[in-house]
Amino acid sequence: MGSSEFRTLNELFVKAVAKHSKPDCFLSKSAGRYQGLSSQDALRRVAALASVLDRLRVERGDRVAILSDNRLEWALTDYALMGLGAVPVPIYTTLLEPDIEYILRDSGAKGIVVATESQLEKITNVRPRLPDLAFVLAMDCAKLQGTGAECWESSVALELGWPGNAVESFSAKALAAQAEDIATILYTSGTMGQPKGVILTHANIVSNIQACQELFPLTRNDVCMSLLPLCHIFERMLDFLCFWMGVSIAYAESLDALPLNLREVRPTIMGVVPRVLEKIHDRVMEVVRSAPPSKQKLFCWAEGVGKRALPDQLKGQRLPLGVRMKHAIADALIFSKVREQLGGRVAILVSGAAPLARDLAEFFFAMGLPAYEGYGLTETSPVIAVNYPGHTKLGTVGPVIKGVEVQFGEESRDPEAGAGREILVRGANVSPGYYHLEEENRAAFADGWFHTGDLGAMDEEGNLRITGRKKNLFKTSGGKYVSAEKLENLFQSHPYVHQIVVLGDARKFVGALVVPNFTRLEEHARAHGLALQSREELVAHPEIRAFMQQLVDETLRWLPPHEKIRQIVLLPRELTMTAGEVSPTLKVKRHVVEEKYRDLIDEMFSRHAPQGQSTPDAAQRRSV
Repeated sequence: MGSSEFRTLNELFVKAVAKHSKPDCFLSKSAGRYQGLSSQDALRRVAALASVLDRLRVERGDRVAILSDNRLEWALTDYALMGLGAVPVPIYTTLLEPDIEYILRDSGAKGIVVATESQLEKITNVRPRLPDLAFVLAMDCAKLQGTGAECWESSVALELGWPGNAVESFSAKALAAQAEDIATILYTSGTMGQPKGVILTHANIVSNIQACQELFPLTRNDVCMSLLPLCHIFERMLDFLCFWMGVSIAYAESLDALPLNLREVRPTIMGVVPRVLEKIHDRVMEVVRSAPPSKQKLFCWAEGVGKRALPDQLKGQRLPLGVRMKHAIADALIFSKVREQLGGRVAILVSGAAPLARDLAEFFFAMGLPAYEGYGLTETSPVIAVNYPGHTKLGTVGPVIKGVEVQFGEESRDPEAGAGREILVRGANVSPGYYHLEEENRAAFADGWFHTGDLGAMDEEGNLRITGRKKNLFKTSGGKYVSAEKLENLFQSHPYVHQIVVLGDARKFVGALVVPNFTRLEEHARAHGLALQSREELVAHPEIRAFMQQLVDETLRWLPPHEKIRQIVLLPRELTMTAGEVSPTLKVKRHVVEEKYRDLIDEMFSRHAPQGQSTPDAAQRRSV
């Protein structure tokens, strides 16, 4: 299928239905099992929904929000809205009411499609303050009375019952879309402040699909598990790509249900974030730790064999005979059992949204579960660079994809610190800008290049390496630059550290807020005879604080003195989305956390300067 066969996402949908005509282009769980929806039925339902939306006076250019977890209705709503020329505005289900209200008002949404009763309640609460919100469609229809919402399913069913040419009418309107038309507006997670609406055109997303389809060998025999939120462009673009390639798309019920869903669906490809891989890894290692010593030893041996084979495998070279024989035994006894927990057929895991720790990537590759790390942003539709089969270098995000240009801006920190330069991007995938934010557009989209705010460098083989985030750099009062993100990433797979926020701007040393892995830390406390009644007692205990500081010191022992975390504060609870401390993409909202824990942070930095650290006087601090 040539990439020139579609110019818009509407063409992608209509033409893929005709080309593949599958009995199970979508798979969703109903009545306790996964059931398929055929290509033709998908087109009929999308056309019927478009008729419903047309009756609700949705017109070309109107913004309509979607507030729903991943499910079949999400995708059908997306295609129906775009087919009408309307602009879908996805909203994370975890957002609080004020954030949802802000996005609906800022985008000027005419209506919203919601899934669950709890999501509908949020909209019912904010709707009186949103006079432009003309309609609400609800996917779950058990309790709609008094909400002013219409039922998604019954409305579509009613339209399907009418005679007529809804499919022909929808297809004609959908195929009239132009590549430069706005396809969607996606709001950033607001980790650095107020969310911004990113405009993406059909041409932006299509260019990304066309570049990526050449890298991954997908066919109509493949099955994709759709797990990451569809309101994130990474999962949405991956699902568009899979639909075009004839891959069946199955919707996971939830992260908790994922282990069961994987065994039910037996997917071959899945988009993931590092946190998902960490959870899978932790589950595997939990089983290993509870096994008899002989089996633990066997697992460690097999993992070693897998990692020794990696360099040759990544280069596509044949393994030496001795290694090949050991690898076959390790695969039969260990690796195949791990793969079976993911359904037994996963061939491609694409990891994005956050840095993937190298040791975690090595573990999955060793198990025969290749995890290809990529890099991109909402503003780039999203992929800028990605590792792919036959071209993978761990520790990098791979080569820049076709049609995208990357160059590097000015040195953004003290050259001796070596954190790289800002990554600038140009290409058909780059957004035309933020929705009605002229000042932000001038800053981010300058001289034809998008300024990502990320720091990076290109290696000699043409692979991009991400070294930090420009806005996460700070300068200590001693004049030394430190990358908070670099330090935080070193704790990604740490057995005792669940979350960490590194601080130190204009301070005399680097400190951190640490949320421990409470399960592990409580086990440690019990093993050392510490009978503590609460997590507050646990994190305040001097022996526990000393133990955690020692672990931090060990992790950073190879770093220069100015980058070491000299003091920590243990928090008694996890940073959460509900409390507004973490974004829907699981990034810490640094400004929120710093404000909320200001007293604890000030107390931490008021402690004595650790030995060996210089303490500039006030005049010196003012001069840097």
